[in-house]
Amino acid sequence: MTQSLIALFSLETSPQPADLQPFRLLCDALFFYALPGQDTPRADNAEEQELWTGYTPVRLSPEDQSRFLSLARELKGHESEFHSGLLASLSSEHGDRDEASVGALISSLRSTTKTTPPKKTTDEGLWQAMLILKLAEMFREEEREITQGFMAVSGKEAELFAAIRGEEEAEDGEGDEEEEQALRELAATTVPSGPTLNVTRQAKAWGHFFLRDARAAEFPLLATTQEDLQGLLADTYEALTGRLPRQLVSLALPTQPESNEHAALIKKFKTATEAAGRQFNQLLLEVAASGTLSSEQLTKLQGAGNELNRGALPFLKNSPNEKVMRFYAYEGVSLTDLFTRVCSNQAPAAASEQATTGLLAVLS
Repeated sequence: MTQSLIALFSLETSPQPADLQPFRLLCDALFFYALPGQDTPRADNAEEQELWTGYTPVRLSPEDQSRFLSLARELKGHESEFHSGLLASLSSEHGDRDEASVGALISSLRSTTKTTPPKKTTDEGLWQAMLILKLAEMFREEEREITQGFMAVSGKEAELFAAIRGEEEAEDGEGDEEEEQALRELAATTVPSGPTLNVTRQAKAWGHFFLRDARAAEFPLLATTQEDLQGLLADTYEALTGRLPRQLVSLALPTQPESNEHAALIKKFKTATEAAGRQFNQLLLEVAASGTLSSEQLTKLQGAGNELNRGALPFLKNSPNEKVMRFYAYEGVSLTDLFTRVCSNQAPAAASEQATTGLLAVLS
């Protein structure tokens, strides 16, 4: 019996649909975490919506949820203080401060000169994790807005340069569409880079959700667009086992910038690669369910990956972008054990009776 391959997206909460789309070329279903009170991204139709679903893994009391939503609204109106205080605490340029400092920084944003400290919840670690994930969301949203603004300006510059070049070449009776396209691509690649989020801090915050999620064991595969997460989990795995994780296979995948086009691409891709995709997914599930990875399993998985890459070739010819998805196996260590170590810096209390292998898919 063929099982469905479902994956959990990390480390972002309520990610953009474009970030999820490439994983849907392979996964039968994709889930991600959403913070309390948030609207999750919507697909263009009900059929697509069933393929990716956001949910909040931890229930809050009405009082705590109201407090969280109030604080989130308050942060929205203090962008300058946010950058000078809270955003700085998430920057990789700064050390990993004590998590309790987040509450102090948030209190400093309040408009009054002196406020009463908020009453502690029964689980302050979870509360602080939610704040960090919310701040990371705000960081990414502002970063997207800056990038979009810069791209609009760069696009106009490219059009101006192309027009100038066109006038010059018109005198010679020639046009150069390739050069015009090159100018546009150059403008698109000159987006300024700002400070990056501290992946360790973000992973700890997301891990608090994961370790509390009753559904965590249902996900054999973790999916991410953050390459630094693989490095963090590799260090964690090495600390637990003395070994490095194994890279299983790399897949070249087509992408489309527009959601409507990508929806059609996903349907065509899955139809064209149905047999290879089904075999690949089944082999991945077998690896996840075993504590050791045999040479035979690896050979079969790589063979299925090669078949998928061959099936993807016709789609890559007409694809404006190409993404590579790399799969890593943490042999004999579950994803829960990895995040237990990440969040507490301690080894899991006891090994489970049936050893499993955590899987990570990194899209870059």
